[in-house]
Amino acid sequence: MAETTHYLEGYFPQVQDLARRLGVDTDYWDFAGNYHEVSQSTLVRVIDALGFTLQSSDDIGRAYESMDREYWFSTLPKGLVVRQSQGANIPVHVPDGTSLEVWLETENGDTRPLEQLDIWVQPRDFGPEGRRGEATFRLPEGTEWGYHTLHAKTVEGEFAQQVAVVPDRLPLGNLEHSRSWGVMTQLYSVSSRGSWGMGDFHDLGHIAEIFGRQGADFVLTNPLHAGEPNVPITPSPYLPVSRRFLNPLYIRPDDITEYNQLDSTSQSLVKVAFAQASNELFPVDTAKQIDRDRSWKAKREALEVIFKVKRSHSREAEFRDFTASRGQDLENFALWCALYDRFGQGPWDDDVADVSSPRVAALREELAEQVEFYCWLQWIASTQLHAAQESATNAGMTIGIMNDLAVGVHKYGADVWSIPDAFVRTMSVGAPPDMYNQLGQDWTQPPMNPRYMATHDWEPLRGIIHRALANCGALRIDHVMGLIRLWWIPRGADPNEGTYVRYNHEATVGIMLLEAARAHAVVVGEDLGTVEDWVRDYLRDRGILGTSVLWFERNGSDFRPPEQYREMCMAAVNTHDLPPTLGFLRAVHLEVQDRLGILPQPLEEAKNTLYDDIAKLVEQLRNMGLLENDYPTESELILALHRFIGKTRAKLSVVSLVDAVGDLRMQNQPGTNNEYPNWRIPLSDSLGRSVKVEELEYYVGVGEICEAMRELVNPQLPENNES
Repeated sequence: MAETTHYLEGYFPQVQDLARRLGVDTDYWDFAGNYHEVSQSTLVRVIDALGFTLQSSDDIGRAYESMDREYWFSTLPKGLVVRQSQGANIPVHVPDGTSLEVWLETENGDTRPLEQLDIWVQPRDFGPEGRRGEATFRLPEGTEWGYHTLHAKTVEGEFAQQVAVVPDRLPLGNLEHSRSWGVMTQLYSVSSRGSWGMGDFHDLGHIAEIFGRQGADFVLTNPLHAGEPNVPITPSPYLPVSRRFLNPLYIRPDDITEYNQLDSTSQSLVKVAFAQASNELFPVDTAKQIDRDRSWKAKREALEVIFKVKRSHSREAEFRDFTASRGQDLENFALWCALYDRFGQGPWDDDVADVSSPRVAALREELAEQVEFYCWLQWIASTQLHAAQESATNAGMTIGIMNDLAVGVHKYGADVWSIPDAFVRTMSVGAPPDMYNQLGQDWTQPPMNPRYMATHDWEPLRGIIHRALANCGALRIDHVMGLIRLWWIPRGADPNEGTYVRYNHEATVGIMLLEAARAHAVVVGEDLGTVEDWVRDYLRDRGILGTSVLWFERNGSDFRPPEQYREMCMAAVNTHDLPPTLGFLRAVHLEVQDRLGILPQPLEEAKNTLYDDIAKLVEQLRNMGLLENDYPTESELILALHRFIGKTRAKLSVVSLVDAVGDLRMQNQPGTNNEYPNWRIPLSDSLGRSVKVEELEYYVGVGEICEAMRELVNPQLPENNES
């Protein structure tokens, strides 16, 4: 890289121009309002990752020529996503002066010719390859939503290309003229007496039933994406191996139909496995940490026993229908799981790391039974999540389960192995220095390749969104700005040495809206942190709700009053990256950060700032009539804070389960890995006692907060509309 930089000396402006052409930012403003120019070294490495290696100044010109040829020698444009109300002018390229026909074939098989517009474009001369001409055809506004096919018949043959017609704005259903509230929880952290050491899909359905009876309309959970198929298992649900499949960790074995057909010996094996997973054989203090490895080792043993039970004709037919509907995608994922069992975590040898290699083809045959087992696990997980959603809607919830979509996947995971060209493996996704971490963050996940997606009909994004919405009524998108731009960090560089790479947001957001509209789902974008000014307005106009967290909603140093909150948002007191409110009030997070050496200021100084904020907020709550006592108890203050968000104009308000039971410990400390037990904290009360699902509705705090939400989140929105 040093040699390359030397050869490009004096050509930094040209490198910057090429970067901008590729959607790579050459400068940025940080969260504190400071301006930064991206280094040439970073730009050259990102440009290389996008397919254009710059070893000399001549390569800059060759990159432009390559992009030019891509445009003129593509008969039909690739990656076309069109808003329904706008339609589109479609450029079609043919040898200059030759005739052509262009028509649209809709998803349902209808065909209709497209009108050619009288727009003249100067042909391009490519020397011996001849002149290329451009004709313009009109895709009319009002074309129905869907993934349609453009056809062009030319002297060079017949060509076809997908065009996605998407909603201008996501329909909000009942939320168009009303408000709703729900509860958020980390599913793994909330277990029941029947759980196998951690929360599962059965528990999710039970939680939905409890809060549905209390008037809640949704349960927001952590990402349910697939993790490693064997121990050790990564604790973070935000670092999955695949975003296209579910995590079998959340299966309840004894809810599987075939469990009831086990013989007595097999039933005994499963019961022993349950005792091992739930700590009945070797009791430990389960309020300390969740042991995923222990749970999965025992659960997997039980699942392997149940898998061998002969399925009825109808059950076998359902399983085969499921595998057929998922196709090669499921087959590849299941094969990756079987390979993981044999070879462990990557990196693997080249002939195993290549999904299309002869050795992988041979292993596909050799491991056929294991592959079927992993396909079966996905079928079981899907049916149990479906049952949880049914429990939610049967309990009166209008939305039900709100799934969470992680930013990316593990660099050695199934998605990257199955579709390697869809990911930029020399880069890592993260964040520049911001309010959460002043050193910046590297999440170790390879970003999706925007050029690949545009030339492959926006897969895998389309498949990821489609699967994330299955059996759910809403989707929260973690770091929703990733649909618009992502912070790319060259491998081996520090987080602050990255830059933003932009995606075609009309396409990425459009695909997401089309999938959500078809699923009749609500979408919430987590838009905290460093966000460009226009982004929140853009997402609002497209029907995507933002996220407003009480502690971050400020007018200068003052807390924003409820009437100034956005209407198009989900309002909350906290998030999974903040401590429970009780822990916040007691400054537990500051003490943890100080012990870890990541607190950017002296502990007492940080505590004084926090206590000043709390005092200011208490005064505001008192002035609003939400606190009556001069010296409120902690539980009174927590209830008042939730009444505060209940009084906002937000379409959705969400209660954190940890606040309702008085938990203290945070689920995640940003900027740490194993220094803090991230994603391993079971739901507990203020005394550190584990709280079971069956006990939730008997907690005073649960009843009080739910009553406040029922009272304040009225069915009709205020008259005034958001400008």
